[in-house]
Amino acid sequence: MKIYLDMDGVIADFFGSIEKKFNIDHWKQLDDPVLAIEGFRNTDWFYTLKPFDTSAKLVEAARNIAGYNGYGICSSPITNDDHNSGYWKRRWLEDNGFMPKVKNFIITQEKWKFATEEITGEPNILVDDKFDNITRWRAAGGIGLRYQANESDIDLLIKDMIDCYS
Repeated sequence: MKIYLDMDGVIADFFGSIEKKFNIDHWKQLDDPVLAIEGFRNTDWFYTLKPFDTSAKLVEAARNIAGYNGYGICSSPITNDDHNSGYWKRRWLEDNGFMPKVKNFIITQEKWKFATEEITGEPNILVDDKFDNITRWRAAGGIGLRYQANESDIDLLIKDMIDCYS
């Protein structure tokens, strides 16, 4: 069993950075959020994000619960920007001390494909802020925990991760 953390909204302040860049109170105020995000294609956008105050605590907890081999990142790229998004996300993780083993670093639009272990079928855990990702993950046999770093309780999430991993 692995514990995968999403990046954007979980350990990287993606939406807070959008709000700051466009000088708005909430990212949903953008006329076209998808178009705005696609505007970051082929840039170092992900490398410029700030970690949340809780990010180090969350990563440390995931590593302690699942061990070095069981901790991973499962994060989505900007549409049609897989290689570039992956490169800058990896650099961000390395520089912030959050990088898992390379085999546990997954950049994909199809997170649900990693909901279970390939050989054993054992469920993996995904911590993600996006409800759709959690729903698909659970439907594929995994354990999904919804967490938004700017709103959720980190200690409750860590307790839930321990309970699910046990």
